[in-house]
Parts: sequence; C-alpha cells; structure tokens
Amino acid sequence: MIPRLPMASVFFLFIALLAGCSPRTIALRAMTSILDRGAQAYYEEGDPVLAQEAMASQIKLLEALLKNDPGNPRLLTLSAEALGGYAFLFLEDAQPQRAKGIYLRARSAASKILERDPAFKNFESMTLLELESALRRADAQDVPGLFWAAYGWAGWINLSKDSPDALAGLPKAAAIMRRVQELSPGYCFGGPDLFLGTYYASIPRMLGGDPIRSKEHFDASLKATGGRFLIAKMLYAKHYAVAAQNEALFKAIVEDVLNSADDFPQARLANAVAKIKAGKLLERIHDLF
Repeated sequence: MIPRLPMASVFFLFIALLAGCSPRTIALRAMTSILDRGAQAYYEEGDPVLAQEAMASQIKLLEALLKNDPGNPRLLTLSAEALGGYAFLFLEDAQPQRAKGIYLRARSAASKILERDPAFKNFESMTLLELESALRRADAQDVPGLFWAAYGWAGWINLSKDSPDALAGLPKAAAIMRRVQELSPGYCFGGPDLFLGTYYASIPRMLGGDPIRSKEHFDASLKATGGRFLIAKMLYAKHYAVAAQNEALFKAIVEDVLNSADDFPQARLANAVAKIKAGKLLERIHDLF
C-alpha cells in the first residue's frame, strides 16, 4: 500500500512543481525574503555593540546562503550592504587592515550583481573608458550593485592611500557614484551625494578636488533626510570643514551631531555610531586645525 502524504505536504510539492523549483530553492527564497524584510531591524538598533555582534553572524549566514544560491541578486545586495556597513561602522577606525579586506568583499559581492549584465563583464578589471560606456547604459535597477561596488571600492582605497594600484581605482569609483547620483540621488539616505561630497573634499585640487562641489553635494545629502542622518553631518565636519580649515564650522557641526535627538529610527544605528565618531573627532580638533 502506498503511504498517503499529509495534505500540507501534497500542497507544498504541488506548488514546487508548478514553480519549477526544488523545495531547497523555495526554502532559500523564503529565507532571503525574511532577511530582506529583517534588514531594517539592524538600521533601527540603537546599541552599536549588540549590532556589531549580530551583523557578524548575519554576514556569515548570507555567505552560507550564497553557497547554495550564488547568483541570487538580492542575497548579493544584502551581503554587499552588510559587509560595507560593517567595515565603515565598526572596523575602519579601530582595525583598518581588517576593514580593507571587508570592503573588498563588499565590492566583490556587488560586482557579481553587475556582472549578470554582459555590459559589466569582468567589472573589476574594466578600463575607465569601458566602465563609462557601460554606465551610460545603466538604469535604476542597477543602482544597488553600482552603489555598493563603488562604496566598497572607495572604502578600500581610502585605507590604502600608500598603494598606487589602489589609488588608480578612485576615478572608477567616482564615475560609478556619479551615475548612481544621476539615477537615484536619494538612495541609502542620500548616499551618492554624501560619497561625492567626501570625494571632492578629500582629493587635491590638481586631481579634481573642488570645495564648492563638495559643499553642494554635502548639502544635497543632508537635504535628502532633512539633516537627520547624522553620518552625513559627521563626514561633512571630518572632510569639508577640515579641508576648508573652518574650525568654527567644524565645532558647530560636531556639537550638533552630539546633541541631536534620537528622532530618525530608520537610521538609529548609524546615528549612534556617528555620535561616537563625532566625539573622537572633537578630541582631535587641535591636530586637525
């Protein structure tokens, strides 16, 4: 006699057959959906220590899932975002060597998203001209891959300023983020303008540095969230105010960050870390001016 399956099992298998998917694939997609919806919980966490511990586990879980579904664009995006955020929020200041490796892993994950499009084949080794040609054909659906690729790339470059090979990639990272800014300036709390504001304040004038453009981009980034994303203010002080040697502006921005209310739950973690970083900047004021 053939054993009878419970109705729930029959229904599950029927749906799997209709979708042309194995039960494992369905489970992976369900887990991806849960992680996607749960990502906001990290942004809303106000305890940086708890968030750091949880994010490390989250990164490994994402990488385990990618072993089973290596081309999943949403998993790759979540992985790139988690790696890039982890490096910036928790490693860059205290453990720069570790941060460099994590930034490269973020770039690698984002590169895999982009390389699904033949226009971005061999993304990391493209020449600047090849990259600019591909970027002209990019559209809104490419924004996450482009943003996190440039973010990871620039994060690594920023910590590798003694490496000519690393610095050679900076024009590419900037070109990518300019295109993202054209396509979706409000992405990730005004992230494209924040990146470009930092970029134009950080490089020498002879290489394209431009304090006026830097300020314009920082102002645009702040406008995207009504000034509630404190990382933007902290970087404004760290890069623009220091480059302009405007100590009064630096003090005003840093004190504003330190005294800001907790009124932006979507970025509670980033804002908590921004206050820590701002406090450390204030301790270094006599070295910066």
